[in-house]
Amino acid sequence: MKKYEYKTLDVPFKFGFFKQKTPDLESLLNAEGEQGWKLHQMVLPASSNFGQSEKIVIIFEREKE
Repeated sequence: MKKYEYKTLDVPFKFGFFKQKTPDLESLLNAEGEQGWKLHQMVLPASSNFGQSEKIVIIFEREKE
């Protein structure tokens, strides 16, 4: 049976009327991929700030040896 390990990264994400900045996800994902991590899921959790998200949660997985 295959076994997996997981890790999460919280990436700050500024969103609003005056501030919009998209993080460089491509570089981040490529760096993690070089270490053997595979993207499993990305989540934008709603905050108490009118449902706008302040971060992106990225979940990675890789097979245990």
